Amino acid sequence: MTIVESRPASAADAPIRSLQVIASPGLGGAEIAYQRTVEALTRAGHATTCILRRNARLGEVLANRMPLRSEPLRSYWDLGSVLRIRALLKTGQWPIVQTWATRATWLTRAPRGVLHIARIGGFYRLSRFRHADGWIVNTPSLRAWLLDEGFPAERVIHIDNFVPDLPAGAAQTLTRASLGIGDDALLLVGSGRLTEAKGFHDLLAALAALPAAYDGRPLHLLLLGDGPYRPHLEQLAAQLGIAARVHFAGWIEHAVATLPIGDLFVLPSHKEALGNVILEAWSRGLPAVSTATAGGQYLIRDGANGLLAPIADASALANVLDRVLGDPALRTKLAREGHEYFRSRFSERSTVAAYEDFYRRIITLGPQRRR
Repeated sequence: MTIVESRPASAADAPIRSLQVIASPGLGGAEIAYQRTVEALTRAGHATTCILRRNARLGEVLANRMPLRSEPLRSYWDLGSVLRIRALLKTGQWPIVQTWATRATWLTRAPRGVLHIARIGGFYRLSRFRHADGWIVNTPSLRAWLLDEGFPAERVIHIDNFVPDLPAGAAQTLTRASLGIGDDALLLVGSGRLTEAKGFHDLLAALAALPAAYDGRPLHLLLLGDGPYRPHLEQLAAQLGIAARVHFAGWIEHAVATLPIGDLFVLPSHKEALGNVILEAWSRGLPAVSTATAGGQYLIRDGANGLLAPIADASALANVLDRVLGDPALRTKLAREGHEYFRSRFSERSTVAAYEDFYRRIITLGPQRRR
């Protein structure tokens, strides 16, 4: 893949050069966080180069925006990728390599003189992260877990994810009219990779248990995203008799721009370390309902800035949704409180500043051990 060199804009201190490695083929929460972070570091004046898995969807998204390289990153035993990444780092162009999630971290073996920072976004197998020199997590519970597992406190930091302002020209790509949804409909929105762990089958079952309309407004569901579970979900919607009210939009870039066409955002995941999509919903002024995952409980104060439902319990989820769908004043309150909380905590500026400070801290501390 052709490298397109970026030029630092301006920074209060010397620009930090980093190589950012991720091995994911598709697009999900971790990949979106990666995209936002590398673009934000570049906007802040830092020289950032990406290594992506060959033919990854991120390559299409970041093309002509960032310096890009591709590697096979096929498995945990892809020795060719290990050696090529190590050789690249030996050139001395990047004092820091940051890896995202398990496979990229395991395949990256930094040579002497290069500091390795691993970003951990879930409760993964920690034996594949211990060889790094520093660790970034996106929730306090993940940091507490790493410290309990013996990771050195001064080398582990919690940095919140953020949702950037929409770029110029990022128009709303979907409308109610284009989806065949009436302006009078009450519209639920879900967003994420369509896998079993995301719990969208529970959301479909909950929708089937709810009234077909509230105050004369027909109830519909829009799912933004794609994945291997989509055929099952489409079949389930048909079996439940709600297919006409469930709309599968597939993956679209800048899906956050579409969120305002909805009335309520729902995240029905079975497991979620954070939940970027909740932040996206808040950023666009939507009230949010989430299952009580680690991420849901971290972000949502139940009844204040959102509502929580039990995990993998379609009936309980239906009860929570019924409560908020039948109460327009509650939806307005949750939307307002969620947006205010988002604005106070999850800005690009604070996230980038935290990355800069942590990078410089690890540079000062040096390698965790001699390599």
